[in-house]
Amino acid sequence: MKFRQIARLAAALVPIAFGSVAAGAATTPYDKIVVFGDSYNDVGNIHAAAGAYHIDYPPPPYYEGRFSNGPLWIEHVASDWGLPMEPSLLGGTDFATGGAYLLQPVVDQGLPIPSVEQQVALYLALNGGHADPNALYVIEGGGNDILGATDFAPGQLACAIAQGLYGIEKTLRLAGGKSFLIPELIDVGHFPGAAAAGPAFSAFATATSLKADEELANLLIPDEKLPGINIFVVQTYHTLVAVANTPRHFGFTDIVSPCLTHAGECADPAHTLYWDGEHLTEFGQAFFAVLVEGAVYNH
Repeated sequence: MKFRQIARLAAALVPIAFGSVAAGAATTPYDKIVVFGDSYNDVGNIHAAAGAYHIDYPPPPYYEGRFSNGPLWIEHVASDWGLPMEPSLLGGTDFATGGAYLLQPVVDQGLPIPSVEQQVALYLALNGGHADPNALYVIEGGGNDILGATDFAPGQLACAIAQGLYGIEKTLRLAGGKSFLIPELIDVGHFPGAAAAGPAFSAFATATSLKADEELANLLIPDEKLPGINIFVVQTYHTLVAVANTPRHFGFTDIVSPCLTHAGECADPAHTLYWDGEHLTEFGQAFFAVLVEGAVYNH
């Protein structure tokens, strides 16, 4: 199912609870989208890095090195706006890397993974310390920090995540950036992978996600009032709560089970929320894309 078809369905459902997206709106004031984050935004960096070592990761049936069964939400948005979206390792503006933590570098599949903060530092280093004022900066991260936590204190980790995301926005803003798109942390405790770790971990992940979103919202209040600065916060956490309450209302028949398991692929990925234990299906990605466009156009 193509994005336009999926988006029509999602756009028909999302406005009921979250406002409307202008019909046919596809113009944008931005000359590029610069992306920082993890596997939710990585359009090929980890795949390219692994390929240098002759490793196909993530392998099929993952879609062309994405952590989904189709294009990611950021690709849908960029395409709809007529903007390119390529991984930074191949000369593009998407610095997000699958497996990235927000706050620290890690090693995954034997590959060094830069933190989201390091991705920003690399972007600025490549551009003489300047952030293009005509770009839209996507800042996302923190989910892997929660999944990989060893100290289960929601408040402490949530504050660190909020401070980290805010620090990135501030760094880019002081370097010249003017427009920022920051999705709320999705409810990590709702991931099938988190649920499989047991109710205590799932509760910790949910509490940390929500607290981080609340703390970040408070930190961003002064910056949202600055002249010439645009900050778009996408209500992903609260949207998932609504979807969980009435999944069929939003076009989903399964929002709990991963479509891809060791047994193979599920029979109906087009109406399933999760592709694997942590990532969204193509339909989930398109649903996310509609939320993003609504946040920008209804700002």
